[in-house]
Amino acid sequence: MTKILKYGSLFAIATLVSRLTGLVRDVFLANRFGVGIEFDAYSIAIAFPFLLRRAFAEGAMTSAFIPLYKEKSDKNEFASAVITSLGIVTIGLTLFVEIFPNVVPFFLASGANTETKLLAAKLARISTPFIVFIFLWAVLYAIQNSSERFFFPALSPMFMNLGIVVGVVLCELFDPRIVGPTIGFTLGGAAMFFSLIPGAKKVGFSYRPTFVGVGDFFKLFFPALLAMTVSEFNVLIDVNVAALIGPGSVSVLQYANRFYQLPFGVFGVAVSTVALPLMSNEDEESSKHLKDAMRTTFFLSIPSTVGLIVLSERLIVLVYQHGAFTHSDAIKTATALLFYSMGLPFYSMMALLSRACHAKKDMKLPFKATVVSFVSNAVLDFVLGLTMKTAGIAFATALSGAVGAAYLLFKLRPEIDMKHFQKVLLCSALMGLALMMTEHFSPSRFFTIVLVLLGVAVYMVLCLILKVEEAYQLLQFIRK
Repeated sequence: MTKILKYGSLFAIATLVSRLTGLVRDVFLANRFGVGIEFDAYSIAIAFPFLLRRAFAEGAMTSAFIPLYKEKSDKNEFASAVITSLGIVTIGLTLFVEIFPNVVPFFLASGANTETKLLAAKLARISTPFIVFIFLWAVLYAIQNSSERFFFPALSPMFMNLGIVVGVVLCELFDPRIVGPTIGFTLGGAAMFFSLIPGAKKVGFSYRPTFVGVGDFFKLFFPALLAMTVSEFNVLIDVNVAALIGPGSVSVLQYANRFYQLPFGVFGVAVSTVALPLMSNEDEESSKHLKDAMRTTFFLSIPSTVGLIVLSERLIVLVYQHGAFTHSDAIKTATALLFYSMGLPFYSMMALLSRACHAKKDMKLPFKATVVSFVSNAVLDFVLGLTMKTAGIAFATALSGAVGAAYLLFKLRPEIDMKHFQKVLLCSALMGLALMMTEHFSPSRFFTIVLVLLGVAVYMVLCLILKVEEAYQLLQFIRK
């Protein structure tokens, strides 16, 4: 069994548990707040910390940190220098938002109505300290990934989700009620950080204040951060265009995108995260790890895309349509999810190929690909968003991912096992056809769960029949 599939499976299982707690979180939020001004303001207030989480944990931090950390003789000194230097930056940024909270709705939702922006500014003061905790968490996360410890770091985001759930349960104690989950968001981020301290100690890390060696890190970090910043500008444009469409549109995109992030986190992020430390080793195995990672990415992301497209409406109704979340809200959210899903294989490929570049300390090419994707998204957001509404914004995101992935594939020209790709594509298409033929048997929500399990079973059986190697390896892993 390849290391990519072995560690990727462990990471995926942990991420799945974490993302499922995220779905529970969203069910609680949808039930209590539905689609409206309160949840719009909450989405805007947590968007900024979430942007930095993606930049640190899933982008610049790990991409710059891991290749250098693995080659340093004094690993503690290097990690401590990163914590000291960036810790000062994140604390300063937090203090700035605490003093000027209106900057958050100004940049993230300038088109929103006055009531939404005022509430978002109030919530931003509560949510912004999350930035400090998530930065510290990201360093410990990268240290453990470098030691090939993936399971618990991938599981740790569940503490943030649980914090938000507790905040929703206790929301009646606050005025306005949305303050409850916002406090839970920040306290959950603190719990994420503290949960990784024991694991970091086990691999030998102990902090001591220093700035020694941080120069090498910043040479890689700033280009990677710039690329991630440009990438996350897509989110800013999405939110601003959604705010122009009307109240509730930001909420619709938020719910749809969070559901889409479940398979992307479980499969796309899992494979690229595991691949980075393996490809960072200076040996002949590096290119083999990339080939294995690409095969695994196709094996996991393509059937997920097909399943989400076919079952988008049923899944949204199953998860979100409760309490204040109406059937009309579910239809809008499901349509957005359908279009987001089209980008899943492309963003998974972008994440992997970018990490392949980062492993070789090449930050320029991923940055160029990100700019190409960003420009595409910016243009398409206004063209499609103002004509197709929230569905158009989601479609623009998917198309810009395809453009970015195509750019990296053209520049890198990695080895692709076309026979394997064709088999996965055929199995996924047949699985989708089977789901389309059976989903009309019953409208019940329980049957939606049956359909998901049926899709997995059909896909795996077809892969075994066509002798897709990853299917056999996955079965062996499960049996162990």
